[in-house]
Amino acid sequence: MAFNLNRLKEVAKQPSEKEREEARFRDENRDWLLKSALIALEIHRYLRLNGMTQSQLAEKLGISPAMVTKLLSGKENLSLKTICGIERVIQFELLKVPSYEKGVFVKCDLTKMPEEDLEFKDGNQIFCKVIKMNEGTKSNKRAIAV
Repeated sequence: MAFNLNRLKEVAKQPSEKEREEARFRDENRDWLLKSALIALEIHRYLRLNGMTQSQLAEKLGISPAMVTKLLSGKENLSLKTICGIERVIQFELLKVPSYEKGVFVKCDLTKMPEEDLEFKDGNQIFCKVIKMNEGTKSNKRAIAV
């Protein structure tokens, strides 16, 4: 294989301002872009498993086929309203939010933590269900994230 200097210069050229801006956008929005891509994959999976077309999904969601195409690109900043509409149609929860009422469990032994440590600190909120061994009753306590 011969060395091609022109091809190397073409490949190794400096990115354009547009390419740099796109890279900055991807970097700054990495978190929600990943979630959007994962949601798009779940929708693709649903369509495939149910033999449904994008047009049929658009009709069920009450949106245009062009919007479904955007959703399936995995690059759309979805609103909670849109996510809930999709969940209603595919009958599958795409987004889970920890809930105090449902009892989110984390690995921590709160029975050995001093009472003053069981509070919100630095905005980290974790709810634990613990059993008070000495009283034999269940209770909910707040714990710091560790």
